[in-house]
Amino acid sequence: MTPYPWPGGAPAAALVTFDVDGEAPHLWRSRADGGPRTAELEQRMFGPRRGLTRLLGLLDAHGLRATCYVPGYIARRYPGAVAEITAAGHELALHGDLHEPPGELDPRRFRELTLRSIDALAGIAGEPPVGFRSPSWDMTPAAFDVLAELGVRYDSSLMGYDHPYRVGDLVEIPVDWATDDAPFYRYVGRGDTRPPAAPAQLAGAWTDELAAACRFGSLLNLTMHPWLSGRAARAHALDTLLTAIRDSGAWTGTAAELAAWHAAACPDGPRVAVAELGAPADG
Repeated sequence: MTPYPWPGGAPAAALVTFDVDGEAPHLWRSRADGGPRTAELEQRMFGPRRGLTRLLGLLDAHGLRATCYVPGYIARRYPGAVAEITAAGHELALHGDLHEPPGELDPRRFRELTLRSIDALAGIAGEPPVGFRSPSWDMTPAAFDVLAELGVRYDSSLMGYDHPYRVGDLVEIPVDWATDDAPFYRYVGRGDTRPPAAPAQLAGAWTDELAAACRFGSLLNLTMHPWLSGRAARAHALDTLLTAIRDSGAWTGTAAELAAWHAAACPDGPRVAVAELGAPADG
């Protein structure tokens, strides 16, 4: 197996990313079943109100830059909080308008909402975003075509490799459920059957993921949510992990930088045609 050529000859890459979606997913899901519940709204609003600032402080202390995927609704509702992201030198990228999964929209409506989100984020960052992460990682072939048409350069929603690859005209920066905080920390009461994971437990698991990435030359793409990982004990545990990332020798930067590196350094790397996404092989 040929090693992936990470920037600077690094043994691996580690991305720190945040889905700054606050209450948007709850508003989208509850639109047809009686409206949002106050308790979950307040729980999620903790993210843009308090958790985000705490996490940005950790990044600053470690000299690390992150990518923040922000729904257009959140950018319009909390412009001051979202402006903190760009003021600190982090990347702003697309994450739906009200956290709508593309699979629940027709292509025309997806295009309209993506344009609305581009306007919201560009109004804060001063330039249009170049990256997209699908809400709930629910991606469709049609969405790739729309994003390419609108000038988006990369997506971060799929899991077909553990290093960057091409999907149609976009660079794919792959994700992994094992390095998403939501399966471990999300607890809203209704229907939840187990308590959230202990912060030390998750930090230990992610430290193992970092060690494995450096051993096998893969990408560690941490996906976190300020309303979850921004809580005090969880941020404290993340601080330890960020120290390990900084000391590991792994390349760190933004998803946009990694996508640009891949486009320039790996023109003949793995590629998946949009028409082939999810299609079974013949025979």
